[in-house]
Amino acid sequence: MRRLSQTLCDLIVFAEEVVARPLLDSRFVGDRFAMLASEIRCADARPAEGVRATSAALVMITAINEFRHAPRERSSAWLMLIGAALPLLRQETFEAMNDERERRER
Repeated sequence: MRRLSQTLCDLIVFAEEVVARPLLDSRFVGDRFAMLASEIRCADARPAEGVRATSAALVMITAINEFRHAPRERSSAWLMLIGAALPLLRQETFEAMNDERERRER
């Protein structure tokens, strides 16, 4: 099982790609997104060993999923939410990394 911080880092990269190339064909990213979303949901369902760092990730996977399936006239609002959630996701990822490092050092 991967560390949560690694999954969150991968989600950051994925979200940045969505923001940078919003017209990318969703068939090319579907499996990758499904895997990330599944890992995030599983991590959120488990009891937190330290800092709970999945809230922003859940917002992000919801926004990305809605953006991918929204009609054109509604997709820009979802894309805006993806961009707005990135700083929150980065902060939670940093907190998860610090928490994992502290647990390893004990």
